[in-house]
Amino acid sequence: MHYVIAVILAFVIYGSFQLSLKDFRKKNICPKIIGIPACYLVLAFFAGALVLHLIGPQLVYWYYGFIGVPFILALMGTLTEVSGKVVCPRTSGGTPMCFISLGFCTTLIVLKFFSF
Repeated sequence: MHYVIAVILAFVIYGSFQLSLKDFRKKNICPKIIGIPACYLVLAFFAGALVLHLIGPQLVYWYYGFIGVPFILALMGTLTEVSGKVVCPRTSGGTPMCFISLGFCTTLIVLKFFSF
């Protein structure tokens, strides 16, 4: 289970890095939170969660805190999308990325919970 979580985190870090890079080049792709693009925050917190996961189980509460931030952002984005406001960047197929992020965050929380 340890490696599955690490691989999923590496995958979401890669995806959020690509989105952050796209936002950096083209601007205004990701919604802003206190003037900071949300995708930058998501990238930073996923990277922090990976580091905490690799350090060990003694920091599990910090891990949940670091996963909790992208989870809350994805949940807020998903609720906004469902209410009819378009705020989340979309995949080439048109799927809002906040839906995908919410799914990954939920998976990471559940996997970590059952890994003990």
